[in-house]
Amino acid sequence: HKEKPPAYFCLMYSLAEENYLKAVFKLSKGQTGQVSTNELAAELSTRAASVTDMLKKLAAKKLISYQRYQGVALTPKGKKVAVATVRKHRLWEFFLHEKLHFGWDEVHEVAEQLEHINSELLTDRLEEFLGFPPHDPHGEPIPRKDGSGI
Repeated sequence: HKEKPPAYFCLMYSLAEENYLKAVFKLSKGQTGQVSTNELAAELSTRAASVTDMLKKLAAKKLISYQRYQGVALTPKGKKVAVATVRKHRLWEFFLHEKLHFGWDEVHEVAEQLEHINSELLTDRLEEFLGFPPHDPHGEPIPRKDGSGI
């Protein structure tokens, strides 16, 4: 019988899945509005056909609601994953800028990599270590663990 993972372990999604969810969140401005396949393709610098393939996978996992030609919207489950990814990204940007003295124009690319570390415990401790900052170096709000603050 399999042991249950510790409470601080996050359900893992692929880097691509997290990036798609984050892009839908960004394009919908955190609301429940529909985002078109072409908007997503432009945001992610990929082809519409590739977007459609991923949207089908995300819909199967109940992370988005998707109907062909009608766009895509995050489900509550998908929004939770997107907000957690945004939270990690912005906390890492703050850390890189404030503690490691990266320029604010340098933090994004490194944070893009670090945001995919799936340890809720690490993210919580990073936020605490940083003193619960309300904004990243670009002035964007950092969501709280419960998803508030955006």
